[in-house]
Amino acid sequence: MKFVRILIAATMCAALTACAGFPPSATELAKMPLIQFGQPLPEGGNYVLHFLAGTPLPVSSIVDGSLFEHAAQSTFNVTLKRDVYMYRNFASFDKQHWLRADKVIKTQLQLNIPQKDGSHAGVLHITMDRK
Repeated sequence: MKFVRILIAATMCAALTACAGFPPSATELAKMPLIQFGQPLPEGGNYVLHFLAGTPLPVSSIVDGSLFEHAAQSTFNVTLKRDVYMYRNFASFDKQHWLRADKVIKTQLQLNIPQKDGSHAGVLHITMDRK
């Protein structure tokens, strides 16, 4: 009997985990608040975050730690070619078709210490492409 209860609980957990891989419908997401990047985020995660094409998006980089005499921080701006909508770990380019973000956006992070030609102590390179 105990084994049956454990099996049922494990099956329910697996089913709930599988459901977490599906985004809410476009109709459900249309009812959620649409927050423009830069606006304060509401409590919880029930909102759609809109990154507007052509708008400067600040990206910060920080190098610190006990190895360094002086830490450094830098902020630079990037701009998107097209609008991107995010809901938790899902992304859309049109607010109608939603997929897991890693299925529509490929992110690659490369760190070289030192830079391959030796001209810099290190290079951090982030590449983001539409799949």
